[in-house]
Amino acid sequence: MSTTQISNRARTYALYTGVPRQLACEAVAALPPGAPLIPAPAHPAQLLIESEVFYWVLSSQRSFSEYPFGIRYVQPTAEGIRLHLEGNASLDSLLAGLLPARVSVGTGDDEIHGLNGCRITARSERGIELRRLGQPTSIHLTGPSRRAFHKAEATLAERIRDHGGEASWLAGDTWTAHERRWEDERQPLPYESAWRDAAWLPSGLLRRLGLLHTVAVPQVVTGHEARLGEWWILELDYDSETGLRRAELVQALTDPEHGLPLELRGHRDLAPGESLGLVLLKSPDHTATLQLRYDRFDYPIREDRAEMFAAIRRRISAVTGDAPLPAMPGCSATG
Repeated sequence: MSTTQISNRARTYALYTGVPRQLACEAVAALPPGAPLIPAPAHPAQLLIESEVFYWVLSSQRSFSEYPFGIRYVQPTAEGIRLHLEGNASLDSLLAGLLPARVSVGTGDDEIHGLNGCRITARSERGIELRRLGQPTSIHLTGPSRRAFHKAEATLAERIRDHGGEASWLAGDTWTAHERRWEDERQPLPYESAWRDAAWLPSGLLRRLGLLHTVAVPQVVTGHEARLGEWWILELDYDSETGLRRAELVQALTDPEHGLPLELRGHRDLAPGESLGLVLLKSPDHTATLQLRYDRFDYPIREDRAEMFAAIRRRISAVTGDAPLPAMPGCSATG
């Protein structure tokens, strides 16, 4: 592959993953001939755990961060995925979402919160690796220091125990009684057939998370799933002066080579001036739907948020342009 080809493919790889340019060039240069830039997981177990990771990312990452969900970039391979976190705050909330624990719920019963059966199987100076017991899975979390990881994990375990729960991930190479019971009762989300059929969408979005700050330029992204994973909803909040870049995001998501098997089925503005609306993307096989909800909202910038929002504005200012979505008469963005 020529230097120009590597450079062009690295640019595309960086758009989808968010990785710095040098890392993108190294990743592209190391790819075997004909290999896709954004590979799908080689094993179904990896696909399913990534779908759960995306679910917990949406559920747990609710604080303001420079990058969507506090994840600066991702590095997907056929065998696993690496999530590079922007700092300690995103580390705290993501560990709380992913590490499995027995917790009490409002009914007085106990349930498993997080990735059932997952354990920390490796530690490095800048991260940890999570694997599910007995399965060929790999989730790397990197970015903060070893000390930050240790502190976040210890604080989380103490908080769980203080509330009468159990830090299941500390059980070693064995299932806890509650985890095994949870698994035997087929409680984890991936046991649902609708979830399994649609798992390619959340896994694919996780592997293309960079698009939410290299192509789209919202200040904040939140979201949730519905219908046992058949519908995924991303809510993109923009400031009052930024282009929405909906067409650019849709084009990247539906790109036949690097995107996902999604088709634009409709879009609808719900307020004058295109400041509030919906975009609907569906898979041709009807297994999954992605709804993008966009709005404009200027968050009050308190003193403790000033530095964060200045960083967000710098990130947003690096991306320009705003193409229109194609006209789709008679189409709806709600179904």
